[in-house]
Amino acid sequence: MLLHDAALSFLHFAFALTLVGALAAEAFVLRLPVDSRVARLLLRIDLLYGISAVGVILAGLARVFWGAKDAAFYGAQPFFWAKLATFAAIGLISILPTRTFISWVKRHGRDAAFAVTDADAKRVRRLVMIELHLLVLVPLFAALMARGIGS
Repeated sequence: MLLHDAALSFLHFAFALTLVGALAAEAFVLRLPVDSRVARLLLRIDLLYGISAVGVILAGLARVFWGAKDAAFYGAQPFFWAKLATFAAIGLISILPTRTFISWVKRHGRDAAFAVTDADAKRVRRLVMIELHLLVLVPLFAALMARGIGS
């Protein structure tokens, strides 16, 4: 059981670190002038971000239901719910950048002269930075939850 729990934990952390890396890459790339090549790159990075988010959720659910601690432990932890709420808020915020990246790629496909304005890129980058700043709370809540603080 210990090795099984360690494997689930590893998967959860691997997906979480991939998610952080993808989000940081989006923030970095959004500093570049956004042409069609950069827009496609942002969309690919965002796909990695989305896949890793799904991986975090699935690995987390696996830990809740098949990990060393049972679902009752997690359900009684207020920081578990804070962690989930924060992750959900990040997910909701991420909808706008994803939709924007898709629209940029489509617009570049229809009009080769289309250029993303600096103001539009900054607006999307601001949302990505908000996501990154909120993401800092997730491991804090996880550490508090794992130690049973707050219950």
